[in-house]
Amino acid sequence: MDTGWIRLPWQDTVWQQLQAPGASMHHAMLLRGPAGIGKGRLARALAASLLCQRPGPSRDACGGCDSCGWLMAGNHPDFRRLSPAATLAEEAEIDGEGDATDAGSASKKPSQQITIDQIRGLASFMALTTHRGGARVLLVEPADTLNLAAANALLKTLEEPPPATRFVLVTGQPRRLPATVLSRCLSIHLPLPSAQQARHWLTQQGIAEPADLLAQAGGRPLLALELADPERAAARRQFLAQLSRPDFDPHGLAEKAHRDSVPLWVEWMQTWCHDLLLIQVGGLPRFHADEQPALQGLAQRADRGRLLDWELRLRTARWESRQSVNARLFCDDLLMDYRQLFT
Repeated sequence: MDTGWIRLPWQDTVWQQLQAPGASMHHAMLLRGPAGIGKGRLARALAASLLCQRPGPSRDACGGCDSCGWLMAGNHPDFRRLSPAATLAEEAEIDGEGDATDAGSASKKPSQQITIDQIRGLASFMALTTHRGGARVLLVEPADTLNLAAANALLKTLEEPPPATRFVLVTGQPRRLPATVLSRCLSIHLPLPSAQQARHWLTQQGIAEPADLLAQAGGRPLLALELADPERAAARRQFLAQLSRPDFDPHGLAEKAHRDSVPLWVEWMQTWCHDLLLIQVGGLPRFHADEQPALQGLAQRADRGRLLDWELRLRTARWESRQSVNARLFCDDLLMDYRQLFT
């Protein structure tokens, strides 16, 4: 069975929660937790389990029945996934199945949100009877990208779900979902795996020294695996080398920003800011231990009040970075604020 549909080792306890009578009968589940811990993997494993014709004793999908075969091939008649058009287009590019215009108009950038048109497009899927009288599963990922109109339209279906229909919503930012949608879902929190579990899994993926990567990823193993990519690691080193110099040129650095790099840069700035604050109160860096000497010197020079203001700005910027922004201007603004910490 494709590993993308198999839950991860540290999710056993949450899986048991999902299979308990109170949860297994609920029509809508909201899987929430930080990015990089495998919420999507668990959601797919749950969908596969609900659709499988021969689930095992632990209710995992068998991987060999017709239903599992259709799911792996991407053509199961009783499964749909709702994601922003931009996400679907990016995945199609990575898989070599299309280009960025496949999921949207050639004259218009694909949306970063789940739109009401996508909800309306589910009408026939929801209206038809299920194949062989089994379950029907709608995966919404990430649910916090539902725009207001789409969330309200989905709410109507959550309030009066068709027979045998199960909803699986995935989010790292549940507060961005309307309270009405949250109230219709059974919320399941996914915690970070233990350091031992995360290190062991990363070692199995071929990472020889996972400790530093896990620190950079804040204990999130899937993110740590992404950070192991040589190009990503080189980009991080180059970016942090600039932040390490109080006299760096923010405008020159911002000129190098592009749409795909903005969320990464904001992530690195936010974790860099976190480490500076930790050092100022007598702690040790959590995310960038390999940059401790530079962080120590910067923490002594940074204005505490401005650093706290920058931290608040970065919280908002993290969400904004995944929207349609002018990469250069957006990063220039944040980097100028950073340099002001040392004036």
